[in-house]
Amino acid sequence: MDDHNITGIILAGGKSQRMGQEKGLVELNNKALIQFAIDALQPLCSQILISTNSEAYAHFPFPKIKDIFPNSGPMGGIYSCLEKSSAEHNLVLSCDMPLINTAFLNALLQNSNEYDIVVPWHKGDHYEPMCAYYHKNVLRVFQNFIENNNFKIPDTFKHLKTLKFVSEINESYFSKDLFYNVNSKNDLLFLQNKIRLNDL
Repeated sequence: MDDHNITGIILAGGKSQRMGQEKGLVELNNKALIQFAIDALQPLCSQILISTNSEAYAHFPFPKIKDIFPNSGPMGGIYSCLEKSSAEHNLVLSCDMPLINTAFLNALLQNSNEYDIVVPWHKGDHYEPMCAYYHKNVLRVFQNFIENNNFKIPDTFKHLKTLKFVSEINESYFSKDLFYNVNSKNDLLFLQNKIRLNDL
């Protein structure tokens, strides 16, 4: 892998219905949620793309990529950004996972040799496809799924070289709340309280 040519893709295209406002701009400890994703990705990435159909992120100094296939969910956002990516190797991170850190993203990269996808896995059918490594090789398969109105990313795994990555409790990146997802104001309040109590 060319360690100096990696694109970070931030998914900020959700409709934020439960939050009631643009999710990526909601603040946690006086920092926008999307900034947590930027800060985690920047040390590893030579390019950052923001997947969004909104003008709300216009003030961020990164290309904003609109969906090529409207209403195709995160798969469509990832596909559209991969089309624009200048790198074969890509790290995808949703803007609502503020506890993901650079060390964890680097662990995904370090395990990506010969794989199309490296996706965190919690056993069974429990994956984290919006915090994962994607090679540009996935484009053709993703397009086929989108054109057939199947937007379930895990359904593509059996068609691509996929590594199910299990977080190791003894690694420096580990936290029991690593994948905590902020979808609502209650989620945000819960996380703020955990941070205040240093209970992460």
